[in-house]
Amino acid sequence: MAILGNIVFWLAILFCIIAISFKAGKDTGITEEQQRHNRIIWQDSKDYQWEHK
Repeated sequence: MAILGNIVFWLAILFCIIAISFKAGKDTGITEEQQRHNRIIWQDSKDYQWEHK
């Protein structure tokens, strides 16, 4: 029974680490997407010319 409890304990810690890293990665992705979305692209910029060929 102690072995089972130990396994459950370490699996819970592993799950928490994975959940926290996933949440941090998701927040980073959202931040990057917001920065990309709010970027101003002028008509004479290379990005504008590339998208409108």
